[in-house]
Amino acid sequence: MSAHTSSTSPRSATPERSTHPLHHRDILRVLFALLAAVFTALLSGTVAFPALPTITSELGGGTAGLTWVVTMSLLANATSTPIWGTLADLRDPKALIEVALLILVSGSVVAACAPTLGVLFVGRALQGVGMGGVVTITVAVLGAIIPPREQGRYSGYVGVVIAVSMAGSPLLGGILVDSPLGWRACFLVCAPPAALALLALRHTPQPVAGRRSKVRIDWLGAALLTTGVTLLLVCVTVTGRGGQSWVSWTSTGYLVVGASLVAAAFVVERRAQSPVLPLDLLGERTVVCTTVASVSAGLGFYATQSFLAAFFQGVRGQSATAAGVLLTPMVVGLALSSVVSGRLITRFGRWKVFLVAGALLQVVGCSALAYVDPTSKLWIIELAVLLCGLGVGMLLQNLVLAVQNTVDPVRIGAAGGAVLYFRSIGAAVGLPVLAAALPAHNDGTGRVFLALAALALVSLGAVALIPNRPLRTSLDPGRSEPT
Repeated sequence: MSAHTSSTSPRSATPERSTHPLHHRDILRVLFALLAAVFTALLSGTVAFPALPTITSELGGGTAGLTWVVTMSLLANATSTPIWGTLADLRDPKALIEVALLILVSGSVVAACAPTLGVLFVGRALQGVGMGGVVTITVAVLGAIIPPREQGRYSGYVGVVIAVSMAGSPLLGGILVDSPLGWRACFLVCAPPAALALLALRHTPQPVAGRRSKVRIDWLGAALLTTGVTLLLVCVTVTGRGGQSWVSWTSTGYLVVGASLVAAAFVVERRAQSPVLPLDLLGERTVVCTTVASVSAGLGFYATQSFLAAFFQGVRGQSATAAGVLLTPMVVGLALSSVVSGRLITRFGRWKVFLVAGALLQVVGCSALAYVDPTSKLWIIELAVLLCGLGVGMLLQNLVLAVQNTVDPVRIGAAGGAVLYFRSIGAAVGLPVLAAALPAHNDGTGRVFLALAALALVSLGAVALIPNRPLRTSLDPGRSEPT
């Protein structure tokens, strides 16, 4: 379904917003506060990666537990993202980000004080809900106040935040784990930047996102989708690592009930006035192709961080600090390619070439890591990790840009939320599946990256099929500039 058609649907009532662009200084003021919040979210999401082996060693759970420490956050992030995306089109975005930050910090405190793995999962879930809110609303607001052609002008600021938060967080996490503070401190480091973000938001002019009236959140669809996906993930975990057979009553029960709830959710979503997952957008080829590529990029990033952290410590005998250092090429490459590609897109107006290049780099990097074993040369591993980071960096934000350039501006929140949802849910589903295929002693990391290379190859085909539409030069969907 085209953007024009979707704009006439009940979801897209007349927007309560002006399409007049903000001045550069006003955009910078809004951007500073938003990026302070994004810094907090990214830091809390990745700082604990080097601590995963230590956490599961102390609280138990093995490889499955290690995977679920990451999966719980991703699952909560994914299932809350469509709700945040809808709220971003309906409510005060500044207040929403403040609420999301408070949820994130509360989850961090719960995780830091967790006496058992189950309580840690609860804290991680709360962190995921908060992260989903911060990132989704930030994407919606920036998409609403900055025309697609001009977004690369501001991507340098975004890239600095990505570089500092994500490149520094693995090293910071490793240092904390090896210090007397221990792994629990990893979950508390987001509190100071969260306080700074809340203070900055208080002194920021109100960013106006698209507003739609007479719209309600589909809580039933959200509940069915969340419960169904969770049961399917539990099925994968108890079957792959729990020793259950796929034909056992337990596995079959989880599979049947989970699949039934997901199917019911799609039925509800089709009939809902304001579905949390706008299925009509999936009729747009750009949305479908970017969704496939987003799943590959998101899973590739989280799998590289989590599995290589376990590989470096469990197989190569590295300390948590050393593992953090060895993971930095991934996030440095991500930040570098994100900044450079964004600036070049703004300068030349050409964006598709960067998506193709990013997918190709991810294929090469994952293919190289597929040959990793305990005797592999360290510089080869690091080069492959860097290539993965460069590829993912060209994909993540530019895929969102491609979608936002396609849909009616009043639906930017819902469209961006849909892409982020599938990115997170793909990682949440993919990590347990990959963990189930990983041998007990973590010496089968290569087969994980072989699967990721195959998925990246599919992603390459998907981005090649995205229509190469000119980027809009204003917030009016009727205006564009040829590329």
